[in-house]
Amino acid sequence: MKLSRFYILIISCLFSLTVRAQSVSEIVSFANTQFESENFAIAVKEYNRALFFGAEKVDEVSMQIAHCYTELANYQLAEDFYDQAYRHSQSDSLKNEAILGKSYCLLLENKNLAALSELIYFNNETNLDQQIQSHFLNGIAYYALKNDSLALEEFSTVLELSETTDSVKALLNNEFKKVFRYQKRYNPMRTYIMSGIVPGSGQLSVGAVKEGINSMVLIAGLYIVAAQIIINYSLVDAALSLFPWIQRYYMGGMDKAKGLAVSKIESKRYESYEKIIDITSPNSYK
Repeated sequence: MKLSRFYILIISCLFSLTVRAQSVSEIVSFANTQFESENFAIAVKEYNRALFFGAEKVDEVSMQIAHCYTELANYQLAEDFYDQAYRHSQSDSLKNEAILGKSYCLLLENKNLAALSELIYFNNETNLDQQIQSHFLNGIAYYALKNDSLALEEFSTVLELSETTDSVKALLNNEFKKVFRYQKRYNPMRTYIMSGIVPGSGQLSVGAVKEGINSMVLIAGLYIVAAQIIINYSLVDAALSLFPWIQRYYMGGMDKAKGLAVSKIESKRYESYEKIIDITSPNSYK
């Protein structure tokens, strides 16, 4: 009697495990369907349920959860699940996918050094598409950090591995030639000094015509008023009444010119960045 009860217990446990395995499999299947339909909020809940009930392929389910959180712009949670997928996987390809996914999230958060640190662990012995993605993300990080030489090297590797035509490579090189000239063309310190010598000239040199003319007219007007005070009264009177204003607007114009130069460089770099990304983006990031 006791023996038969023992067998019944074993059979019940096995049946329970089978049912649970089937139910977890169904949950993952449903989550996959929702993911393919881009219902990421539903998909991520179902994938999490599958993990909770003991999904077998923890690495793959964790990866899908990370992808969902990336699509939902919850980058912190995405990074955590990319880490989990990496830890549980024995596949170099999946590990690389986790590294790429986490690095992408870090770049979206403007954590460029952290992204580069993650990409160090990328295994270059895997498939070509992943190698291209790795160089692409490295290029973005280096460009954001203003290490333009390394950025060019990485983006050029993307085009080389993608077997792009020479005309496209020429477009990339020409765009980087512009990038290398921006700092010299709109040098902030030069514009600062120019505005100190001739008020408004720094602003004019970076294309800020309205600001440059305003600065010139304002400072010139103050000097004209100062001259009239000196003629009608004295140098001391002119100094006491107008010197603080002249100093304020004079120095303010110099700082303004420097700030405009910095903004101009950033604006031009962003314009080039958009073109560079358009030229080099792998299909997986389009």
